[in-house]
Amino acid sequence: MIRTNTALRAAALAAMAGLGLAGCASGPSVEPTGETTTVTITAVGMAYDPAEIEVPLGDRLVVEFENADAMVHDITFGNGEASERVPSGGTETIDVGVVDGDMEFWCSVAGHRAQGMEGVVVAAD
Repeated sequence: MIRTNTALRAAALAAMAGLGLAGCASGPSVEPTGETTTVTITAVGMAYDPAEIEVPLGDRLVVEFENADAMVHDITFGNGEASERVPSGGTETIDVGVVDGDMEFWCSVAGHRAQGMEGVVVAAD
């Protein structure tokens, strides 16, 4: 009986948490412009080129990620959007979503961020 009550409580808490998250996921905190900014970011050595990109606040950001390095790299954004691991010479397109503020990006391959593989999206008014 205790297991059943614990399981029911856990299910009820999960359902309530889901409802709370659904309310938070209603959209960006800025008015979308309806415009899309597309940029190319290239992995070269332990760096991104460019390491800083400026995107108008409210624009949707689409990143063309190119790996020009001999090692595998990826790109992960502060909002959770990310590429797969991209081999040397490979490319991937990432729809980052509507930019509602400054956001970091980095390579999630072990040790790469610590060696400087990171950058920033700057939201411009």
